[in-house]
Amino acid sequence: MNTEVVSRTGTLPGDLVTAVHPTEALEIAVEQVLAAVRPAVLTDPVSGALRAEECLRTALSGAPHGADGPLEQAVACAEAACEHLRYCELQEARILLVAARGQLVRANAQRS
Repeated sequence: MNTEVVSRTGTLPGDLVTAVHPTEALEIAVEQVLAAVRPAVLTDPVSGALRAEECLRTALSGAPHGADGPLEQAVACAEAACEHLRYCELQEARILLVAARGQLVRANAQRS
């Protein structure tokens, strides 16, 4: 997997890595958005936050809704992070994305 998820200008890459499972697509998007909203990376925080929100919403559209347990919690955290990104509240969004990442790890462990 390519670990270079942010360009030098602080923008998200154009295409997400093709994932096998919708949970994996959400996990990739969460990782990419976390990397993209680092304060050191953002040249323009407003446009960076809006691009990150768009990327995360795209991944959420394919995520399974109504699942029980950690996956449901991960989706809820990612949706809440989208709301914070909309208002450029980067620190709050990052906290929620870290929580979503932890829940996705738990969901993947239960799936395997």
